[in-house]
Amino acid sequence: MPYQQPDFPTRKRPAHRMRSLRLRADRILSPSLRIPHEAEFRYDETDPLVVSLALRTPEGSVVRWMVSRDVLFEGTEEPSGIGDVRLWPSRVRTRRVVLLRLEVQQMSSLFEMDLVQLQRWLEETFQLVPPGTEFDHIDWTTALATLMREG
Repeated sequence: MPYQQPDFPTRKRPAHRMRSLRLRADRILSPSLRIPHEAEFRYDETDPLVVSLALRTPEGSVVRWMVSRDVLFEGTEEPSGIGDVRLWPSRVRTRRVVLLRLEVQQMSSLFEMDLVQLQRWLEETFQLVPPGTEFDHIDWTTALATLMREG
């Protein structure tokens, strides 16, 4: 989702930890035409439910998306996601890849990335915040107060 989600405050942690991964993401325009982009995935334990994805075009502009970490991981193993973010594993000859389709206002782009690198990086994020414990990292009192003020 390319729209900024509200930041939920997190419980105090002894050290701020973040993981990032840069890899090549080929935008697929046709079976024989691909445009290389740089993809940077960032995971910050202070926002434990999402991964920030920045796609840098060859011209240098950057497009940012927020993607559920669960949807991203599931997409490395089986088709995952609904709406504007969908992922699924595939093979190109002997290479394992993940395909990522991003859609906004009836326009979409399809990207191909190395599946193994993404899986390894996601495993590192699970060491920071194990699956199923994400909500333990949110300061619910402050989050609720923030939502009440905005309402």
